[in-house]
Amino acid sequence: MSANDLMIKALIVTTILSVVLVSYLLWVSSQERYTTIYIYPDYSNYVKPGSVVKFRYGLYCHEGQETNYTIKIYLGNELIKTKKVVLKNDEKWEENESVYVPSDISLPTKIRIVAETENNAYEVYFWIKEKSR
Repeated sequence: MSANDLMIKALIVTTILSVVLVSYLLWVSSQERYTTIYIYPDYSNYVKPGSVVKFRYGLYCHEGQETNYTIKIYLGNELIKTKKVVLKNDEKWEENESVYVPSDISLPTKIRIVAETENNAYEVYFWIKEKSR
């Protein structure tokens, strides 16, 4: 067998392996299960204690099935709100939210949203800081 024949066979084997590998990677990526959680603050991140912070947040379900979520909203480490949401695969859900910032709070602190499923927890947050007087 000549060197040319060996090169052709090696090229064919390499091409077949590449096609198999790419097919496998595409299949694996299509099987990934996750949820996108996002937040749109509707304000400057500088606030005065005693004021209200408004924002919009949402979920986009890529779990491959209908999924139950428990959504928890925190101000600092304090849980201030809990709600349940059910989304089908590829379904999107959004909601406007308002959080009262007490006068005695220590700033800066986080406003954090956690979306829990049976197997995972997804989190997003933003910081609020004290506005100069």
